[in-house]
Amino acid sequence: MTSRLALLLSLCLAAPAMAQNLKPLPTPDLSGLSADQNAGLREARANFDRVSKTVSGVELAELYGDMGGFYARARMPEVALVAFENAGQIVPKDDRWIYLQGVMLRSTGKAEEAQKRFDEAFKLNPSYLPTRLSIVAERMRKGDFAGAKKLLEDSITTNPNQPAPQAMLGEIAFREKRYADASRHVHAALLLDPRATSLYGALARAEQAAGNPDAAKIAQVKSGDVPPRLDDPLLERIMPSGAAPAPAAAAAAANPNEAVLGEVALQLATGKPDLARKALDAALKRTPKDPLLLASYARVEASADRMDAAKSRAREAVAADPKSQPAWITQGIILEMAGDDAGARESYQRAIAVDTRSTRPHVLAGNLAMRTGRAADAVTAYRAVVGASQDDVDGWARLLAAEFVAGQCQAGVKESADNAKRAPRNPQFAELAIRAASTCRAATPAQRQQALVDAEKLYKGVQSDVAQVGEAYALALAANGKWEDAAQTQGGALFEAVRVGDPDAIAQYRELYQRFEAKQLPDMPWASTHALLKPQRPAAAPPAPAPAAATPAGR
Repeated sequence: MTSRLALLLSLCLAAPAMAQNLKPLPTPDLSGLSADQNAGLREARANFDRVSKTVSGVELAELYGDMGGFYARARMPEVALVAFENAGQIVPKDDRWIYLQGVMLRSTGKAEEAQKRFDEAFKLNPSYLPTRLSIVAERMRKGDFAGAKKLLEDSITTNPNQPAPQAMLGEIAFREKRYADASRHVHAALLLDPRATSLYGALARAEQAAGNPDAAKIAQVKSGDVPPRLDDPLLERIMPSGAAPAPAAAAAAANPNEAVLGEVALQLATGKPDLARKALDAALKRTPKDPLLLASYARVEASADRMDAAKSRAREAVAADPKSQPAWITQGIILEMAGDDAGARESYQRAIAVDTRSTRPHVLAGNLAMRTGRAADAVTAYRAVVGASQDDVDGWARLLAAEFVAGQCQAGVKESADNAKRAPRNPQFAELAIRAASTCRAATPAQRQQALVDAEKLYKGVQSDVAQVGEAYALALAANGKWEDAAQTQGGALFEAVRVGDPDAIAQYRELYQRFEAKQLPDMPWASTHALLKPQRPAAAPPAPAPAAATPAGR
C-alpha cells in the first residue's frame, strides 16, 4: 500500500466536504510502548487529529488507513481496525481497507468475522493474491478442495511467479493422496523461492507417502521453517518491524524501498524532515531512478516550504518513469502550491492518462478547475469520479457543487434524487437530494415539498452529523417558506459547530443563518465559502506541534 499519510500531513488539499458516519478513533493507553514509540505515536496522532479536519473523501480515507498502519505497527489491532473501518466507510469500494480489516480481525482471533471481510474484499478485487489465498485457506479448512484448487489454478495463470499458490496446490494434492502431483507442485514452488526451506518438509512427506524413502531423507535434511514468499504490500506496510509474517518479510527484502516509504511517512508525520531526507538519500543510492522515492522526496521538500527543491525532485520523478501516476500527481500538487495552475492541470491530465480508472487525479483536476473558475471542466472531472464508483458520496457532493456553479442545477436535482432512491439506507445521499431540491431555482414546488418531508424524517432520526443534517433541514424549511423554523433549526446547527470549535464551519453556518433571518433563500446547496464550492489551494501544513510533556500512564 503506497502510504499517503506524509502527503496529507504536508499538503492540505481541501476542507471537509461531506461528513461520514465514522466511529471515533480510540485513544489507547500507550504506557506499554517504548519511550520513542510512545512519543512518535502521540505526535502522529496529534497531527492526524489536526489534518483530518481539513481533508475529505479519498484523502480522508487514506489518512485513516495510514493512521491504522501506525497503530498496527504499535501492536494495537483493535484501534487499527477502527481506522480501517472508517476508511472503508468513506470509500466502500476500495478493497484495501476491507482486506486490512480482515487482517486485524484475524490477528485478534476473530476468524469468522475476518473471513467475511476477506470474502467482501475478494468480490471487489479478485486479483489481489493475498485476499484470494485467504479464501483458499478457508475452503481448504472446510474440505472444499475442488473450490480451493480452482481458485489456485486461476491465480497461477495471472501470478505465475508466485510460489505460495504452487505450495498450496501441493498441500491439496497431498491431502487427496495424489503424491506425485504434490511433489511436482512443491518442486515448482521451490524453483520460484529456493529460500523457502519449509517446502522441503512438505516434499519429504510427499516422497515418503509415494514410497520414495531415499528422496524423503534428502528433502528432510534441507527442511527448515522459512515459508514460501507471498508478495503482500498491504500487510507489509502496516505490520510492525519484526512482526510481519515471513512471506511478507521476504517480499520486503525483495523491495526494501517499501519500508523506506513507510519510514519517510512516519518522519514527516512527526515533523522530522531531516531524518526523512536521510532515509531517502540512502535508498536513492541503491535505486537512483525510483519514481516513488523521488516523488516522496519532493513531498518532503514541499513540507519544508523548499519549493524549488520540491519542483526539481518532482521533475526527476516523472522523468524516471513517465507512466508513474503517483509521480505526476505529486508534481501537480507541488505546482499548485507554487502557483503554477497551468502546469498543475497538465500534470493531472498526464496522471489521468496513465490510468483513467483511478479517481484521485480526477478529484484533484476537478478541485483545480473549481478554484480557477472552470466549473464545466470540474463537472467533467467529478463525473469521472462517480462513474468509477457509484457509491462515492463525496464524489457526488463535488459533482453537485460543480453543477450548481456551472448553471446545471436541474441535473444535480435529478441525479441526487436518483441516488437517494438507489441507496435508501445511506443518509448522505438523502442529504444531498434535500440540499439540491431546496436551493435549485428550477426545482418544482413538488420537489421542494418532498425535500421537506425527507428532511424532517432524516432530522428526526439523525444520530451523527447533527449540524450538517440540521442545515439541510433548515434549507428545506426555507425553500417552503418556513423562515422562522429555518432560522431556529440553523441556529441549532450553528451551536453544534461552535461546540466542535471549527472556525470555518462556524462562519459557514452563520452565513446561512443570517440568510434565513433575512428571508433569503440561498442559491447554492452550501455556504459560499464551503470547500466544495471553493476548494483551497494546496499548501504546506502548519508545523507539527512540539511533543507534549510526559503525562501519567504514558498518554
